[in-house]
Amino acid sequence: MADIKIEGTAFLNIDEYHYEHSYKRLCPSLGGKLEKDALFPTMAHLLVWSAVLGYINKCPNPIAKRYPSPPVRWQFIKPDHQMVLVMLALESENDFDVLKSPEKIKNSIEMHSNGGLDLMQKTLALNPLSYQNIESVINEIIQRTKKG
Repeated sequence: MADIKIEGTAFLNIDEYHYEHSYKRLCPSLGGKLEKDALFPTMAHLLVWSAVLGYINKCPNPIAKRYPSPPVRWQFIKPDHQMVLVMLALESENDFDVLKSPEKIKNSIEMHSNGGLDLMQKTLALNPLSYQNIESVINEIIQRTKKG
């Protein structure tokens, strides 16, 4: 993995819709939530979780409208999680040449994250009270994924 040259300061893009409807509701540094009250401790955690969810459910989705100032830098993702995301991109592209292109890796991660967040939003939309107990909805999504 040492050959992958994604710059630490590189940004990972997110969809404007998900910035407003997912990140602000689930992460502490946005929307006035304290860390203890947020489901995900950082925006990087949500990005990793949603990318894995999108990958597991084979639902990558291109970003429709990029949020103008992406809040997640590659360096804020833990090295172990970086490796998982790179492997996810490699397997989903099914081509070792993707390892030569940091932009392709980032694009795959962004698309899987966006797809995972889309899946989560659809699940939340089915239950009007879901944001009152978001943790149970996240657990429901995880359980559905395990059954699939």
